[in-house]
Amino acid sequence: MLKFALKQLLYDKLHTLLTSLAISCAIAVILILQGFEQGLYVQSEDIVLHRGGQLIATQSGVSNFYVVRSSLPQLTRARVEAVEGVNEAYPLTGLWIIYGESGNKMPLFLIVHDEEGVGGPKQIIKGKDAQGGRDIVVDIGFSKRFNLEPGDPLIISDFKFIISGITNQESALFSPLGFVTFDGIIDYFLESEAVPDISTFPLLSFLIIHLDTGVDRVAVQQALEQIVPDVDVFTPAELAKNDRSVGEDLFGPIMGVLINVSYIIGLLVIGLMIYADVSGRQHSFAVMKALGFRMSHITHTVILQSCLMLILAFPLGVIVAKLVSMGIEHNMPVYKVYILNPMGLLVTAFVVFVITLLGSIMPLRLIAKEDPVAAFSVN
Repeated sequence: MLKFALKQLLYDKLHTLLTSLAISCAIAVILILQGFEQGLYVQSEDIVLHRGGQLIATQSGVSNFYVVRSSLPQLTRARVEAVEGVNEAYPLTGLWIIYGESGNKMPLFLIVHDEEGVGGPKQIIKGKDAQGGRDIVVDIGFSKRFNLEPGDPLIISDFKFIISGITNQESALFSPLGFVTFDGIIDYFLESEAVPDISTFPLLSFLIIHLDTGVDRVAVQQALEQIVPDVDVFTPAELAKNDRSVGEDLFGPIMGVLINVSYIIGLLVIGLMIYADVSGRQHSFAVMKALGFRMSHITHTVILQSCLMLILAFPLGVIVAKLVSMGIEHNMPVYKVYILNPMGLLVTAFVVFVITLLGSIMPLRLIAKEDPVAAFSVN
């Protein structure tokens, strides 16, 4: 039966190819929307995970890195480093700025790190890391939006930074990241017109904590929160999970609606394509009945043909989705489309398989009523 079903599909190769292509495009739309949603959440996690360290200290009561503002007293670093098991605590600050002119503005989340680079950009693809003073590293999504390259000036509130490097995959929730040192941000605070009172801005938001070799991380985490009550202490994974939850709360409802609509439309298209494909082969099935094939044999053939069509269409749909996602990320790097999500692929494959079966079984009622004599009728 498998060999016969395969020959049936290969008999009209163009028809089979076009049907598979239409099904694969419907699958690709579903995967792209799922990938867009997952990309949002992955970016929300990466903004924390890329900063390094075994522990991260935040302001007491703050359990997020990206969304909620954290401000620590300046003496907190010394108190944290005095706790047994802590090797060093590196300062980190985050603040929002708006860059651009009217009609072309974009939020930029500035991460301020020390000259040693801890907490700075993970992957610089052009230029070099910020070394101090007026150097700034920006994400590729930001640089493409404003056509900026290393060596170009970046003027924010009449203060001129110089782009020292371009980083990759450093954005979250549609906003790119920028990286400067503490020397650079203090010069910005003192010289720009945007900050009338430097005391209103946090100079210490987080501490990236590196531990001594072999110490019990959980014990040090508990000791820090007891000895330094100004801070809450998390692992990077814990903070990343909290930021992902914020992303899911913000975008989950609307993305859920879009994905469900894509499923409904895509599955209707797939079901109709399979139904039309099977219905279009009624004459062939009438010939099989005239030759003595039982209806059970015809049913198996129909299901096998549909499954073979899906085996061709699903990988093609994944390839189409991946190519589209690469185009999106190349032209708009601030977005990440995470196509190769194993769970998402499995769920989509299962649902599409069920719809394919339904689409292939529904025409069987018409085939069962087909008169075998019709196979030999002359139009």
